[in-house]
Amino acid sequence: MVSSFLLCQEAACLSRVLLLLVVLDEDEKEWTEESLEARHDRSVFGSYVSARELDAALEKRLKRRLGLVERALAKIEEGTYGLCDATGEPIPRERLEAVPEAVYTVEAQKSREARW
Repeated sequence: MVSSFLLCQEAACLSRVLLLLVVLDEDEKEWTEESLEARHDRSVFGSYVSARELDAALEKRLKRRLGLVERALAKIEEGTYGLCDATGEPIPRERLEAVPEAVYTVEAQKSREARW
């Protein structure tokens, strides 16, 4: 039997997937339109390139987050949701409630971020 906590977490993850996909799709449409404008107006080209570089970094972060959300959903299906991918230790419920897509304990997450 699936607990109500898991159902809530799954719903939260699914809503995050939808939100991230919408943001990524809208962003791509926006940049396609601005790219056409920048090609025809050299005065805005430099601004376009700088903004596009910033946006590429944001897109990378959004895609990484989407990957984490998808991993959390997979863990729900596998029956391993709430266990750290790095250590196998339980992830505190408070962390999961705050960040439903958390697949690492805070300590394991900090260790991973230090390597980036």
